Parts: sequence; C-alpha cells; structure tokens
Amino acid sequence: MITTFYMPTRIVAGIGALTTIGELARQLQMSRVLVVSDPVIATQPFHADVLARLTEAGLAVARFDECGIDARCAHIDDQGRRVRREGIDGVVCVGGGSVMCTGKGIAIVATNDKPMRECTGVGRFDRKALPMIMVPTTAGSGSEVSQWTIVKDEERHLKLLGGGPLSFPDAAILDPVTLGSLPMHVAVLPAVDALTHGVEAYLSGIASPLTDAVALAAVKLQHRSMRASINSDDPGAREENLVASCMANMACGNARLGHAHALSLPLEGQLDLPHPIGVGVLLPHVTEFNLSVLPDKVRPLAEAFEVETQGLTRAETMAACIAAIRSLYADIGFADRFTREQLPGQRVREMAERAVPGLYAGFSAEVAGGPAQVGDRTVIACPSARKMTVAQAERIFTSCLA
Repeated sequence: MITTFYMPTRIVAGIGALTTIGELARQLQMSRVLVVSDPVIATQPFHADVLARLTEAGLAVARFDECGIDARCAHIDDQGRRVRREGIDGVVCVGGGSVMCTGKGIAIVATNDKPMRECTGVGRFDRKALPMIMVPTTAGSGSEVSQWTIVKDEERHLKLLGGGPLSFPDAAILDPVTLGSLPMHVAVLPAVDALTHGVEAYLSGIASPLTDAVALAAVKLQHRSMRASINSDDPGAREENLVASCMANMACGNARLGHAHALSLPLEGQLDLPHPIGVGVLLPHVTEFNLSVLPDKVRPLAEAFEVETQGLTRAETMAACIAAIRSLYADIGFADRFTREQLPGQRVREMAERAVPGLYAGFSAEVAGGPAQVGDRTVIACPSARKMTVAQAERIFTSCLA
C-alpha cells in the first residue's frame, strides 16, 4: 500500500512562543493583516499582546472579533469581501476551532472570489488561500494544522466541510499562555474533541505506521496531561495538551476521521448539537466497534490510556480501554451520554440516515441529506477500519442516550 504524510504548517511551540508572531508575519511577507477572534478572546491580555507585536513589526492591523460558536458562511463571505476591498494580505486567527475555521474560510474566499458555500467539498477552489498564522486558544480542534474548515450554512441548517492542500495554515503558534483564562467547563469540550482526533486516526482504514505513531503519541500525551491542564493551573500540562491536540490533528489530517465525526455531523447540522459533545459521546462506542476488527491495535491503544495490560485477554484489554476513556471523561466533567433534548429518540433513525454521506464523500450541500433512499444495510461513507451500516448507526445512537 502506498502511503503519504503531508504537513506543511510551521509549528512554534512553548512558553513564550507568542513573542515570535511579528517576525513570523514578516517572514510570510504580510503587510496588512486581519486578526480574527471572538468577543471573549478579544478582551484577553494575550490578544492585546498579539496586536501590539504585529503593530511593532510594522504591520497594519484590521480586526474581526465577532466569531460565534460555529464558523458561519455569512461572516466568512462578508469578511472575504472586506479583505479584497481593503487590500489585506494575511490572516491571523486567535481563538478556538470556530475562530480558526472562520479565518481559514476568509483566507479561502478572499483569493478565490466566490462564496464559501461554493468552496465546500474537497479541493473546490483553484487559488491558494491568503497566508495564515493560527494561535489556538484551546487544546482542541487542531485546526491550526489542518487544511479543512468546517462551516455552518445557517440557511440550510447544514455543517459543510471544505478544504484541500491550498488551504493549509502557514504557521501555528502554540503558547500555553492562551489557555490561562479558559474556564474549566469551557476547556473540557475542545480537549475531548482533540482526543477523538487521535483515536479515530488510529482506527482509520487508511492509517499507516506514520499516522499510527503520531496518533498513539498524541493520545498518550493527552491522557497524561488533560486532567492537570483542565483542573489546575499547570502551564507544563497545558503546553503538553496543546502539543498533543496539534499532533492528533496531524494524524487525522493524513489518516482521516471516522464514525464519531460522520455520525455527529447530522446532529450538529440538524439539532444544533455542539461538535465536541457529539463526537465525544460517540467515541467510546465507535472505538469498541472498530477495535473489534483491529486485534493488533487493541493493546497499544489501551496502553496509551495507561491501562496495565499484562495478563489481560484481548476482550478484557478492550473493555479496560473503553473504561479508561469513560474514567477520563468523569475526571474532567464530560457527560458520556446524550440527553433526550440533545438527541430526541424519535429522530434517531433520521440521524442515522443523514449520516450516510459521511464527512469526506464529495461533501457539499447538495448531498448532505444522503441518498434518496436508504435502508438498514446502507453503508455510511467513512474511512474507519470497519464498515458501519445505517442499522448499526441507529443502534449506536440509541446506546448513547441517557
């Protein structure tokens, strides 16, 4: 099997890394930048430091601080027009996943001069996005090293994915100072999202020794650092958690994401479920589902979750691995079931059917509802190691209900 591993984003990580942003911007030949953030992050001292260092480096700085929970097509299209109108030649994102996806979308539409909706799908634009610097403020999405952007089409109530090699960020700055003001309950969700990236990359049917090595290292580092990063003021743990989330996205960027993301997508688009809740609740279930056909991967994954595997059978090791995920969830305060309000029982079958197109299968607004007719045996488009049918997805959804 031929495998590839591609990661063009430059990563600067460590305590004090944020001080390099002005020099990085100059190296990328930026002269006028749009700094993208949200109303909360825009009030933080480290955000003011970013603005000051960019200005000190001689750059003109424009701002967009109105990002919301999801990256939205309307924001992206409006700011893309502004970027072209004002001659902006670079985008700096300071925020979590929705901020980085918004900024990435702006950088794409600015150079391609068409709405974000027309850029969704795989490689559906021809010009390289504007130069981008990403400063993640959560140890979560890993969007700082991802070619993909996930946006919400408010008019159609859909989550759309777009991207390709032309939309990789140019640089990512990982500085734990950005996690210092993050409330514990806010830090939990992106951390769980990042965990799903590492695990699903490892369970992918197109995984390789390269992606497995990065994915397992990411999961191990996440498990080791996540509790202290979220529950205490440990800058070392926060630095490890930031690096781990970045590594997890490197792995899934090459091995792709799996059933947790494919099944969560309709919940997010149709039911407005926050992405980390969707993928996080599904993770233990789809991990068990896929490990059943990956016998050689059971023990390494369990050991990444610090399970003592000596003397355990394969079945016992798998059960202990799933228990370790749930134990981590309990320690950081993440609920491992959907409420009936989040996923109404009467909509379970509908959500299973809507999951059929998957996350990557030529994804666009036109196919997001799935084929015209599906049945129990219809297979969900997904690169995970084990194929999942609509009937199996329906059972998994049901098992996730409180």
